[in-house]
Amino acid sequence: MFHTFQSSVALRSPGPGDGGGGEAAKPARSSGSRRISTSNACVECRRRKIRCDGTQPCGQCQWYQHPEACGYSKPAQRVVPSRKLVDKLSTSIEQYRTVISRLFPSKYLESLISLSREELLELALSLPAGSATSPSSSNPQTIPGTTPRSDEADSLDVLEQAPPEDPEWDEARKHQDKIQGISDDVNGLSMSVDRTSSYVGISSITAALKVIVRCAPQAGFFIANNYNDSAPPSRCNSPPPELLSDSPTAFPPVLEGQELIDSYFERVHLFFPMIEEHKFRNTYIYGVRKDSPWLALLNMVFALGSLASSTADNEAHYIYFTRSRQHLSLESFGSGNIEVLQALAMMSGYYMHYLNRPNEAHSLMGGTLRMATALGLHREYSEPSQHGNENTLNILPSTETDAISPEMRRRIWWSLFCLDSWASTTTGRPSLGRMGPSITVNPPGKVTNPAHLFAQPNSSEGIRQLKILPLIHNSEFCKIGTRIQDRLVEQPLLKYEEMAQLDTDIVRWHDELPSILSNTEEPSPAFLKRVRLVMKWRYQNIRIVLHRPVLLSTALRRTPFAGLSAEEKVMVGKCRIIAAKTIEDISNKCPADLISGWNAVWFTFQASMVPLVSLFSDSSNPDEVEKWCNSVETALRFFDRIKPYSIAAKRSLDAVTKLYEAYKNAAAGAAEAAAADPAEPQYGHFTSIEGLDPNAVQNVGNLAMGPGVGMGVWPDPSTMGHLSGFWDDMMWDTNLPDMLETPFGLGDYDFQSAAQDGGAPCWMLGN
Repeated sequence: MFHTFQSSVALRSPGPGDGGGGEAAKPARSSGSRRISTSNACVECRRRKIRCDGTQPCGQCQWYQHPEACGYSKPAQRVVPSRKLVDKLSTSIEQYRTVISRLFPSKYLESLISLSREELLELALSLPAGSATSPSSSNPQTIPGTTPRSDEADSLDVLEQAPPEDPEWDEARKHQDKIQGISDDVNGLSMSVDRTSSYVGISSITAALKVIVRCAPQAGFFIANNYNDSAPPSRCNSPPPELLSDSPTAFPPVLEGQELIDSYFERVHLFFPMIEEHKFRNTYIYGVRKDSPWLALLNMVFALGSLASSTADNEAHYIYFTRSRQHLSLESFGSGNIEVLQALAMMSGYYMHYLNRPNEAHSLMGGTLRMATALGLHREYSEPSQHGNENTLNILPSTETDAISPEMRRRIWWSLFCLDSWASTTTGRPSLGRMGPSITVNPPGKVTNPAHLFAQPNSSEGIRQLKILPLIHNSEFCKIGTRIQDRLVEQPLLKYEEMAQLDTDIVRWHDELPSILSNTEEPSPAFLKRVRLVMKWRYQNIRIVLHRPVLLSTALRRTPFAGLSAEEKVMVGKCRIIAAKTIEDISNKCPADLISGWNAVWFTFQASMVPLVSLFSDSSNPDEVEKWCNSVETALRFFDRIKPYSIAAKRSLDAVTKLYEAYKNAAAGAAEAAAADPAEPQYGHFTSIEGLDPNAVQNVGNLAMGPGVGMGVWPDPSTMGHLSGFWDDMMWDTNLPDMLETPFGLGDYDFQSAAQDGGAPCWMLGN
């Protein structure tokens, strides 16, 4: 090796005696000169993987005596496509998809690629007459009264994206260093639209985010320019040293434990009353039980009691959660123990969603429901138990003290039913049969004498009945919610009649609620106020989820409100009005406690997607735009105010702020472009075409750059044919009364008779 170095030096620096003869020496650089480097090496130097000085011919090629081989490849110039080019290409792709779907309905593109031209022609000609329009045109689930569009169903299908082949949603690892990680794909807080770690459907926040990006690609920059999980919460309320023990059998002081139990039964228990309070308190006070099923349940009660009694920076609840998990394992699913079932239900159906572990909770809840069916909780039995007491059953424990009554069995099952329904309705995932003819268990609260259902509210019996009242009505609500969930998973765009019927069912449910639950202004015991508020927010949210697919569909088509069909106007109008009302109600009524704040932030985040989608897809009505902006700004103020009572409030605030800034940025750019060149309409700029001579219109290309960019009254609809190439984008509409602004009675207005009564026609020109 040393010899090689000496030889190399000799060749580089020939001595005086060499006389310049012999082999050509490699040019040497002076000791004070810097090494020459270049970012573009010649082809030969690249092949030899050696340094090139960038000259022509370079020193290395001269050294190897092949100067003729020295050549440079021209570097490829990076082209940054303009927004107009991206929009043009996107439009072209959608047009190709439309044509292919009309020629080959119910066929996937992948199955057609390998076919020859003759095979494609034969396949197209072999289709029955009338079927070559689109899969949605022959589908009985399309909306009647609207013109079938081949790209409508396809566009909604695009929103349902399969996870990658090797999905990764290791929530346990992701949360290892953070008690409450708040960036998950299921709830949309990750703001991920180009990839999903787990499957979510049309009912999810992710679907709304995808629509926003498709309507306004510039919004993708604001979403992509997003940071990772927020920092862990402050440790100003860290648990005291006595709670930091790793022992699964550790207990808090007795008085502190009683306070946590009081907090649980006052603030959490009413949402899912699956524990017999009197029996639970007695067991804790006597302190004789140390078995794992009891300790798992007790620590989950401690965890939820601790959670509900403090603010979002509290971490003590996590200690109890960890202890509870140490008493549970995979073997627990084979134990057939009611207390294990209760602990798993509280953990997976409620607590883990606060930790933002939705996939882990979803999987664990599936196993919990299977355990409940193995215990027979889904069935109603007429035979009395062998103990001779009609209020107890002999299904699990062998001791009289551990037996549970038929009523408690019903409460456990319907609590599980509600927890699973609440958690999965906004994911777009199927319910997997939690409701059906095989579920025969009676509703909770069923008694022999209905006349004694409600005693005096101030008596102990009256309080007991009031505490079960929310579950009775929540069970009926979740039955309707399950039907809506499964129908939207099966067919995102339902028939108008079916959608109206489902909405009628949910409105009837709300109208039939006892006034103590439906009227949030009516005096009531303190323990009911929080529950009835959340019930109202859930009622509003399910109506938003039901109507939101129509809003997303019309947004993808870039169709202004005035260009929608009468049925679409009703559904989109309801969705927008209910969302605005939800944001306003929550902002005005949400109390300063964690259980209320946690739920309120989630429902506000859901509702805020409606005005955001509307802002990005339809700016044709300045008055409506102002209302949507007001709703978004109200939501932002609420997120900021409620941050002490929701760990997800800051993340929700950041997410909605970014989307709102994207809209304002696009609107400001459009306004500047319009001011610079008023003669050329830009994206979001509206120009009236009233009074123009159709024969004089030579170029309308600029009018098709954005949603609803051209608007006006045309004297004769037949002359619209002169606008060649844009006929498919013309929408017939009638002027509507102010009645559309009211939240109720939208379905009572006869749009067809309005046109017959002289409603003024107008034409909408848009992309």
